[in-house]
Amino acid sequence: MESDYGGGRAGIQQAAGGRGGGGGGGWVLVEARLQGGAPWGFTLQGGQEHGEPLIVSKVEEGGKADSLEQPLLVGDEIIIINDMELTGYRQEAIALVKGSYKILKLTVRR
Repeated sequence: MESDYGGGRAGIQQAAGGRGGGGGGGWVLVEARLQGGAPWGFTLQGGQEHGEPLIVSKVEEGGKADSLEQPLLVGDEIIIINDMELTGYRQEAIALVKGSYKILKLTVRR
């Protein structure tokens, strides 16, 4: 099951570092701020109801999520939407994304 959130303009910035020393096996948190309203330009899949992380499965070329300084990437795990920490359920994420009018703030684990 996937949900599509088409195109926006924004900036993405590193929000926090991953774990442990420099082995390259850690993760980073990245904050994305998409502006201008839907479509946002990305698709989600997975979620707690499927026993999987909630990840970006597709980024629309030229869309808002792709047009950031550091675009969203396939495989990014969505963990916060509009400053609300997610429980991991896809339907929760869809409701928060659809409720975003002009600005969509995402924090992803990469």
